Amino acid sequence: MKWKEKMPETVRDRTFTEYGSSREDRPVLVDCALGTNPLGSPPWVRGIMASGRLPDPGGYPGDDLPLRKALSNSWRGIFSPDEIVTGTGSIGLIVTLAGTFCTTGTSVLGIAPQFPDGPMHFQFAGASYRYVPLTPPDYNLDVSAILEAITGDESIIYVDRPHNPTGQVPPLDEMALIAEECRKRGALLIIDEAYGDFLPPEDSALNLVSPSVVVLRSFSKGRGLAGLRAGFCVVRDEEARCYMRKVAPPFSVSSMAMEMATASIDDSDYVTRSRETVRKVKARVMAILEGTGGISVAKTHPEVPILLASWNRGPLDLYEVLMEQGIRTEPGTCFSGLGPESVRLRVPPPEQLELFEGLWIKAFHKEKNSQH
Repeated sequence: MKWKEKMPETVRDRTFTEYGSSREDRPVLVDCALGTNPLGSPPWVRGIMASGRLPDPGGYPGDDLPLRKALSNSWRGIFSPDEIVTGTGSIGLIVTLAGTFCTTGTSVLGIAPQFPDGPMHFQFAGASYRYVPLTPPDYNLDVSAILEAITGDESIIYVDRPHNPTGQVPPLDEMALIAEECRKRGALLIIDEAYGDFLPPEDSALNLVSPSVVVLRSFSKGRGLAGLRAGFCVVRDEEARCYMRKVAPPFSVSSMAMEMATASIDDSDYVTRSRETVRKVKARVMAILEGTGGISVAKTHPEVPILLASWNRGPLDLYEVLMEQGIRTEPGTCFSGLGPESVRLRVPPPEQLELFEGLWIKAFHKEKNSQH
């Protein structure tokens, strides 16, 4: 097959783990897998859909400048509309970044575990990838360890903040130290803030003005619009933005997504309510998990809706133990540096918290009995 012989080896020969829950066909009673907003979509979404005010899908999307202006205004001008590149969620922007800045000979430094799509697409584009391992059971993201690992050969340092899968948030002033080191060495610091809406605006890396910084943001998580596939990144370096726009596909954000995303910018109350709800639900989830013998929970932020739970009493497929009771999570095997004894868990919707607790207790009561 000539096509197979001629395709990039980095794609043909590299293996990766698909999201473990994406092919799950068993009954799901409580879905704690993909990182959607536990509250679902904002109430006004259904009103727009029912009103008939959506753009006619028969034409191509128009200019995204109104969306970029709305974003800049909502952040009080800490970045300009010209510094924004839009795309199909943070994942779509990662693919564009990989296609723009990665090739054979490119070196990328990350951490492990972390959001797998970044490293995966950087490597598909030909880059080499190495990581700073985080140490169990707390998996603390130590910025000083990242700084020590920088050799000067890197083109990209990739850090997800809030960190996926733990939900922890390294301090902004420490991220500024990495940004400065990247500036000195001519590297880009890509900070993936897909869960950034669960942080106060003043704690976002969008406040970093270093020319080395690229910040990814999504409307999928805190804004509750995962199905629309819309996101943006702020690229401080003008030349880097020009290269990205060469590679980015045209019309990457649909007319409907631009309409909904722009409307969501004005709904700060929903984002605030989401953070408050997550704080309450996560506190209860943490109490349930930490009260379970054999379970440890990594360092995490109280308002970020994901956490990393691990079994520490010998071999166990934690995903399977939970899935047998109908709790779907993301297995640790999706993430470099983790095994089947870990899962990433997104907090359940508040109305399912009681059901989650009952199923969780049942799962570990059964596990305890099976070991006797």
